[in-house]
Amino acid sequence: MTIDQLLSASIGTECTVHNEPFAYVGRADVTLDGGDVRRWLYGGGGDVLAISPDDEEIILFKVVEEELEPQGDTVLYGGKEYEFSYEDSGIVSGVEGDASEECEDRLTFSEYQSEDGERLRLVTSENRSETSAYLGTTVVEEDILPIE
Repeated sequence: MTIDQLLSASIGTECTVHNEPFAYVGRADVTLDGGDVRRWLYGGGGDVLAISPDDEEIILFKVVEEELEPQGDTVLYGGKEYEFSYEDSGIVSGVEGDASEECEDRLTFSEYQSEDGERLRLVTSENRSETSAYLGTTVVEEDILPIE
């Protein structure tokens, strides 16, 4: 599926991502402080497809149940070291369906990357004072297949 197809998909759409089922149950639009918009598509199991239309990037994030604490510019998880790579913040400007974010939530997120390219993202909702952790891998459009 292409980025455009993902962005126009309706709730209830099912596909596979890296050969694993993904049932689209909700969406949050996050408008970053710089004006760019990110679309987070939520799967039934808590997975998130983070889509950056401007950068043509898709990342599949899986929920990390552990509470993770950065140690300076690194985070240790699963026997790997993740180095700080990116930080941003924004406002949830739209929500549809079953999304874990709420409209008008102010989010800050920090991203850390391992040597093999995996990403660890820490997302904090300032309104609810909650932090969630996600482990992500880059996805290419050819790795997302619709389930007929």
